[in-house]
Formats: sequence, structure tokens, C-alpha cells
Amino acid sequence: MIVWLARHGEAAWPRGAALGWADPPLSTIGEGQASALAERLARRPIAAVHSSDLRRALATAEAVAAPHRLRVEVTPDLRELGFGAWEGRDLKDLWRERPDEAREWEADIRRTPVSFAESVGELERRVAGFAAALRATVGELEEVAVVAHRGSLAALHAALSEGDFDCSFRSRPFDLASEFQVRC
Repeated sequence: MIVWLARHGEAAWPRGAALGWADPPLSTIGEGQASALAERLARRPIAAVHSSDLRRALATAEAVAAPHRLRVEVTPDLRELGFGAWEGRDLKDLWRERPDEAREWEADIRRTPVSFAESVGELERRVAGFAAALRATVGELEEVAVVAHRGSLAALHAALSEGDFDCSFRSRPFDLASEFQVRC
């Protein structure tokens, strides 16, 4: 199967502020990015489109699904990492306010700061459940699109390619409204 991993378009959110489970819509720029992504994937024989339940991903997924006349399959399992007390705050402040936690997290991405709503391990487990269900339901020759967030896409890439989250997160930029193909 071919899975197109696509990150949502730009959200209406302050630049540099942590954005995990908050649910802002796409910005005007993000709407244009979603349309451009949809155009790029319109020529692919996509059989299904899956999305995080957060508005920025869902709006992007709906744009991708429209040319194929598909309904978007929505799941909270594809949400971004929950940033908890840091949601909406600039993560640069983490280095100033909690330098030990910040250094540990920078050295090992699995050492998630305790003030976050969930750990990277929890993110990986929920996305792995989605990956297993996807493998069980998608035919060998089918193409599907998954629209989500940087962290959940890195976890999905790792799960589908049987790789490492840290490697996927650091080596795949998952730019806004970009797509990346994984053959499984």
C-alpha cells in the first residue's frame, strides 16, 4: 500500500507558540496551502482519507478528499502531542523556566517534560494503534492519505516503516501542507 502522510496547512495561531490539542482553524494562508496540497494529490488514485479530529487537519483533509469524492475518516488518535501547560506558550520559555527538563528533552525526545499533557511514548502508542488498523483494512495495492500533525506523522511514519520515532521526527520535516509517501 502507499500512504501519503500530509501535514495540515498553517493554523490561525501565534507563530512560535506550542500548538498541540488546541483547535484553531486554518489561517487564510493555510486554506491556500490545503488547496495546493489537494491539487497535488488529486491525480493520485486515493481510496481513503484519514485525519486527526482537530480543525486544522480536518479542513486540510477535506480539501484533499474533495476531488476524490471521499468522506474523511476522523480519529483523535492522530492528534498532535499534547503540550499541557505549555499549550499556546513559546517553547523557548521552557529553556528559561525549566532548563533541566528542556535539556533532557533536547538530548532524548522521549524524556518529555512532566508539564506536558502526554509523553512521546503515549503519542507513539495511540498512533501505533491507528497504524495497525490501517494495515488491517487497506488493500495491498491501495493508496490512502493521512492528514495530521508533525509529531503524529513522525510516529505514524515510524510505525509504518518499522523505524524509530526520533529518527522520523528529526529527519522528516513534515512542512506545513507537505506530503510524503510511505510504501508499506
